[in-house]
Amino acid sequence: MGSDHEALRARVSALGGARLLPPRRVEGGATLDEVAVRDLLPLPDGQIVSVLRSGDEVLVAPLVPGHADVRRAKAGDGAFEGLLALILKGEPVGRFRLRRFSRPADGAPPELRGERAIDVDQSNESVVVGERVVVKLYPFTAPGPQPGLELPVHLAEAGFDRIPTPIGAVTWFDDDDEEVLIATAAAYLPGARDGWAWYLDRLLTWLDGESDESFALEPAREVGGVAAGLHAALATPTTVLPEPVHLVGPTTLASWHARAVTTLDEALALTDGPEGRRLRTVADRARADLDTFDELPGTLAMRIHGDLHVGQFLRWEHGLAVTDFDGNPMAPVGERRALESPMRDLAALVRSVDHLGRIAQGRREGRDADIDRWIGSSIAGVTEAYWEELAAHGRADLFDGRLLRPFEVAQEAHEFVYAARFLPRWRSVPDLAMAAMFPSGEVPS
Repeated sequence: MGSDHEALRARVSALGGARLLPPRRVEGGATLDEVAVRDLLPLPDGQIVSVLRSGDEVLVAPLVPGHADVRRAKAGDGAFEGLLALILKGEPVGRFRLRRFSRPADGAPPELRGERAIDVDQSNESVVVGERVVVKLYPFTAPGPQPGLELPVHLAEAGFDRIPTPIGAVTWFDDDDEEVLIATAAAYLPGARDGWAWYLDRLLTWLDGESDESFALEPAREVGGVAAGLHAALATPTTVLPEPVHLVGPTTLASWHARAVTTLDEALALTDGPEGRRLRTVADRARADLDTFDELPGTLAMRIHGDLHVGQFLRWEHGLAVTDFDGNPMAPVGERRALESPMRDLAALVRSVDHLGRIAQGRREGRDADIDRWIGSSIAGVTEAYWEELAAHGRADLFDGRLLRPFEVAQEAHEFVYAARFLPRWRSVPDLAMAAMFPSGEVPS
């Protein structure tokens, strides 16, 4: 590009932080320090993908250059179409590596057209291209291997077909020759709805008298079975993860304990009002449950999903699929790639089933007893089906039930922290859930 390239770099740098961020991040209060352009990836129809530095962070932004201005690309501008075209071509461009793992479903044209944003609350930015492929861009990323790329490829190789098929990825090599994940592409699942939608609909349909209770309880065993199949596949050796399962000892368990205690302390410090008072009344019992981590001599650990809640279970025309392997968006990448107990995933999943019930509780007054019964039966269904399916895969050794309770307590503490930092209206959900975990007589108002 020559001088035009340098001029474009200058124009991108002049945009400033907020104009380079996805609108949802700006609405959430995200800000940036001064940005510096590190590289530009030209796309076939004139758009570009910019790689920038803001302090210690790597920022990725799709852009549409104009005659007098540059703006962030949105769905419909063609940037995601262009990115997918380069992925399917699979040829390197400068310091950008474009990899194709598979092609879209049979019959897909060589160039897919049409863009539609996936309008959900997420840390990354996903756009459906040609109603066949989801291209996910990582606005904030970091050097080094990323679970959102590694784990789907590992699972596909292990034969786990309850995920959107990985199609490809874009990475960039920084000045230290470290690989930075920019974007991924995976098959789009027609008609897919996340579990916060389809699962809640089932529960509300029963509460409204439009179906029987079995219709609302049925998904629990299905979800638990899929979760077990996921963990069995994660424990299967592949070229991505040749030795996936490891025995960890007291040092690792102590680190899990310390992390959980820190999260509980944060929850106590950040939660005020009646919710905070109720949380403080159960704090000692919560700490006693967390002490379980230090009482075990060791356990098996492996890579896990890391953010396994009901919303990650997509229901589409061919059943259930698990999505979003980026892990906890609040955690650094090193933590998201660390070996963990699969009980951490299971704990997050059963807590989210409870949370689904709490959401319904807020929408259907006077049905608390019915919803409490549904929560108890559904959690039992998830865990029983998980155990049975894991045993059917010959991997019952991965299930150390003693760790489930402390991980559940840690997960609820995390929910309080999340509410305090990002979504204050959410605090009522862990408030109700924690009270149910630690029932007592007198509860302060």
